Amino acid sequence: MVDFRYYIFMEIRLCDNKKEWDAWLLSQGHAEFLQSWEWGEFQVATGKSVLRLQTVENGGVVWQGQGFEHRLGMGMKYLYLPKFSIFNFSAQGGSASGGQFSILVNFLKKLNFSFLRIEPTLQLSNIKYQISNTSNRQPQTTLILDLQKIESDLLYAMHSKTRYNINLAERKGIQINNEKNIDVFWKLNQTTTERDEFKSHDKSYYEKMLKFDFTHQLTAYYQDQPVATILLIKFGNTCTYLHGASANEHRNLMAPYLLQWEGIKLAMQLSCKYYDFWGISPSAKKDEPSTCFHNLCWSATHRWTGVTRFKAGFGGEVCEYPEAVDVVLSGWKYGVYKFVRKFI
Repeated sequence: MVDFRYYIFMEIRLCDNKKEWDAWLLSQGHAEFLQSWEWGEFQVATGKSVLRLQTVENGGVVWQGQGFEHRLGMGMKYLYLPKFSIFNFSAQGGSASGGQFSILVNFLKKLNFSFLRIEPTLQLSNIKYQISNTSNRQPQTTLILDLQKIESDLLYAMHSKTRYNINLAERKGIQINNEKNIDVFWKLNQTTTERDEFKSHDKSYYEKMLKFDFTHQLTAYYQDQPVATILLIKFGNTCTYLHGASANEHRNLMAPYLLQWEGIKLAMQLSCKYYDFWGISPSAKKDEPSTCFHNLCWSATHRWTGVTRFKAGFGGEVCEYPEAVDVVLSGWKYGVYKFVRKFI
């Protein structure tokens, strides 16, 4: 451990102990995989620098957060904290402007960070530092399915069309394999990105991800040909559907429906309590057109409207996260950053 003391009874330190890190995270209940030790190691494998920070009070950890360093050039950098958890203020009765947040800010200033980018799990309030709203990198709205039921109840809670498509895929001979195969994923991913016109990581990114134990890959086959595949991340009590891809052929066989159902069943086998569909369209704003399906309504103009309809058929509860914010650590550096952003 490397310790940096700012208060008599409180300190911030860098954690280098995997067991300690994940144990504290899992003790908090719904643990976010983006904050897990293995996700940090995966990011290191892709070239990122990771800081695992802990706030310690009277010898006990009261908060921790995993951040990823992003260099901007011209000697500027920022720390990105995804799924940032609110500090535990039970001992102080304070707010985010209190001692714990202050020592985090002071620590990052000493390391010459220009700003701190936070994607919080709960709304931040009473921050005494300059902040600026920014776009969320991770999905701000998601759908979470409670798995603490028997399979028949989960099926019954789905939309009838979703159940029909699951059964159709089974009747038509779709087979699901639990296997890790980067070549299968990459080929289907290329097809999907070209068809749906969205950006993708490169092949090596997914190849590195598949090497970690928390990653699971399910692939749907028709007549020995892969037609759809998904990547799942299991951490703590939650299994997250992170990436999916499908072929242009045999789309009438509804393989993604059966594939998703098998993913849900795998999560149950792994003793998960929740299945996170990882990203749906947000609710429609005032005077904005909306669309509804299976007790869920969302923005009809959002680019995820199609995939939202697909996910909504499986049921689940909507979870919305607050807007991301930048906490300014150096006013003039952040001003330069914002100015340059206007032209790129």
